[in-house]
Amino acid sequence: METSSGFKRTRLALAASSLAFVSAVGFAAWPQSTPLSVTLTGQSMIRADIRVHTPTAVATISPLLKGDVVFTNFEAAVIEKRQSTHDGRFLTPPEAFDALQAFGFNLMALSDNHAFDLKAPGIQNTLRAVKSRNLAHAGIGNTLEEAAAPGYLHTPQGTVALVAMASGLIDEGGLATATRPGVNELRIEAGGKP
Repeated sequence: METSSGFKRTRLALAASSLAFVSAVGFAAWPQSTPLSVTLTGQSMIRADIRVHTPTAVATISPLLKGDVVFTNFEAAVIEKRQSTHDGRFLTPPEAFDALQAFGFNLMALSDNHAFDLKAPGIQNTLRAVKSRNLAHAGIGNTLEEAAAPGYLHTPQGTVALVAMASGLIDEGGLATATRPGVNELRIEAGGKP
């Protein structure tokens, strides 16, 4: 009985927050003089600077990625020179972000099940790489507050906010805390099971 009422409270809270979001969107929507164009892509499981290994890729892919906002989910952790690859599975050099920018990407979700592949150093490497390139991003941070914070992309047509989180398959210890770098992880319990 306790599980059932807990599940009902969770469903009611979710419904209430969804309604609040829909209401906020409804009140905030107004006609814009200039439309905002958005291009959404899936995962970028990039493990190298594609421009070096496949030089024709930029000319082939870039025309497909047009818009004021060009979004991708970055599915890797950044490894810097002289770091061991022993602990990581999906690792990429910082220059991979240069390739993504050359394609036209300007907004990235960084939270996923590979963001913590190199543990806290990978989170910090990835943050340094995106910040040094002024890429709008969300989903990881040096603290939970930073990982859960929205990333803002300012365009001439308006500002876009992104909140990113990952759910499932995050390595143990990958959840950002008040004092530890990590991922903005979403955990859900339904029917008494995580």
